Amino acid sequence: MEKEFFGEGSIQSLEGILKHYSAQRVFLVTGKKSYELSGAREKIENLLEGRNFYRHFEFEENPKYTDLLQGAREVRAYKPDIIVSVGGGSVMDTAKILSVLPTDNANAIKVIKGDIATKEKIAPIVAIPTTSGSGSEATHFAVAYKGKRKFSVSHQRLLPNYVILDPELTYSMPSKLTAVTAFDALCQAIESYWAVGSTSKSRKYSTESIQLILEVYERIIEKPDKESRRIMVKASHLAGQAINISKTTGPHAASYSLTANYSVPHGHAVILLLPGFFIFNGLAGVKKIHPNITYKSHQKRMDELYKLLKVKGPFEAAQYIREIISFSALESKLAEIGINDIELIAQSVNEKRLLNNPVKVNTVDLVNIINKCI
Repeated sequence: MEKEFFGEGSIQSLEGILKHYSAQRVFLVTGKKSYELSGAREKIENLLEGRNFYRHFEFEENPKYTDLLQGAREVRAYKPDIIVSVGGGSVMDTAKILSVLPTDNANAIKVIKGDIATKEKIAPIVAIPTTSGSGSEATHFAVAYKGKRKFSVSHQRLLPNYVILDPELTYSMPSKLTAVTAFDALCQAIESYWAVGSTSKSRKYSTESIQLILEVYERIIEKPDKESRRIMVKASHLAGQAINISKTTGPHAASYSLTANYSVPHGHAVILLLPGFFIFNGLAGVKKIHPNITYKSHQKRMDELYKLLKVKGPFEAAQYIREIISFSALESKLAEIGINDIELIAQSVNEKRLLNNPVKVNTVDLVNIINKCI
């Protein structure tokens, strides 16, 4: 279980955590620019005064295997008492993987691919998000890329020990980043709700997350204030808690090639595919429903989602999602950003996440779904 600190100024709780572990050697995993721009650097390094710390930040977004292997060697050489991650989803994922990744190539790649389990956690992790959307601080899995191929590393050891949710660190987020991360949180909450792995607890998290996001979405895009930032941080964390139980589904499974091959930011990539899955999942017949759930329970969840979005069915839901995207002045269809290679997207899905979709998806289905997003 994580221990959470939430609210303006909660960054100060890091001092107590460091004292709890008698931490004298701190391995900092941060973004390149966000660490400074968010105001985190000044606050954190003041709290680290009198302690040794090493800052690791020379890595790309969407964690690459070569960067992760180098980072694993750095963290083991440093021998930290604690790992502190400060940044967005890629930073969180990087820190979580570095805490368990072996330094030799043969075993490291096996951990990334899920062929062997992690055997140890080098040090406890404190996760401090500077964006509101990834929810990575609340999950026991992390994304890694080897070449164009995406892997999801999953183990309970990856769950951070502490989470500090200080809305002040999100005040400087630019409009596009605010929108893209909000998209990710909204998709996580919706996918978690209809997922095969959904539970009453995860749906409770999802419901609250969706309600909060829709409550402040327009305000946080047009004219963000302290209250909307605070609400969005909470909504993002709730979405992360939801998928930590249920995991994600079709839109996430199919989105990774958009990021790997077309450099579409993750949250934008996922929400571009959400309308197609809304229609596909909403119209599915009895024979297409995943064997681990019932048609009746699936329809009930879909109807509850329509109610949360205040729409009447799958087509209105799809249109509503496109309107949300357009409100942020970002492209709401794949063709608008020059993406029309359906086969490439269809061939690059994350099969584990696709199996969590409530409606069974074959290759023909996937092509049809993507076509609805063009």
